[in-house]
Amino acid sequence: MNFSNTLKRVSRYSVIFALFISASALADKPLITSSFSGVWDQPEQESQGIILQIGEQGEDEKVGIAYWFTYGPDFQTSWYLGIGPVVGNEISMVLYTASDIGFMADNLEGNENVVPVGTLNLDFKNCNHGDATYAFDAVEGVIDAGDFPIKRISSIYRQRCSGGISDDRPKGGKPMIMEVKLLPVAEDVSGSGKAKFWDREERMDFKVEVEDVQDGNYTVRICADNEDPKVVVMLFDMPVLAGEGELEFRSPESDDKLNLKFDPRDCKIEVLSGDSVVLTSGDAVLSEKDHGK
Repeated sequence: MNFSNTLKRVSRYSVIFALFISASALADKPLITSSFSGVWDQPEQESQGIILQIGEQGEDEKVGIAYWFTYGPDFQTSWYLGIGPVVGNEISMVLYTASDIGFMADNLEGNENVVPVGTLNLDFKNCNHGDATYAFDAVEGVIDAGDFPIKRISSIYRQRCSGGISDDRPKGGKPMIMEVKLLPVAEDVSGSGKAKFWDREERMDFKVEVEDVQDGNYTVRICADNEDPKVVVMLFDMPVLAGEGELEFRSPESDDKLNLKFDPRDCKIEVLSGDSVVLTSGDAVLSEKDHGK
């Protein structure tokens, strides 16, 4: 199948399917990273499944490319190609199929033989299990819509899946420490804080801490002002006792820290009491302060 033109065309429109996801939707869900690439079985169906690749197109656009092998009404193997943007723990793909192409046929000009036939959405519960939902526009002999669970049966050799951002860390990248201050939004608001990000070869850490604020339950909001529709807006509860509070994240996750499933760099960081912002990074973002392992 000549899918090269299809891949290029879909990458230009992938933003259409992107959406904002709150932290509540991602609380128990992983971040889809390159480590999700592999073979995913359909445990409730015989000899059917999905070959999934998490790739990159355009300017750092993360996309999912799925080859779904199943069976048609004539009991012959059917292949569908799915392509779509990765957002949080989901991939929303357009399904394509090819027709009138013979064995070892010459490469064809244009893309007339490759046509969209429906959609395939993948929603992952963790690094090894997920759910697929499909809908066909009009394929003779094929059920219009349905869903099925998927289970991983292979992965990239010697690559660990954590469901956090460290899975996508470029190999050989330099370690760094980044920091930004959190300042009161008004003169009559007390308190201060800071956010700190560590990027190491073996893991990534992120910490938000505040002090000298009134005791109570606060919300940490990250990336709310980002105009990129593929960026996930994160919300976390942070209790404050004796004027101090903190949240710690790590990827790969540890027992005493939350899984770091989002990238806080280039994002505004805010601390809210109810609906009111009390501390903010303002126009500043995490910037490099030091180097270290």
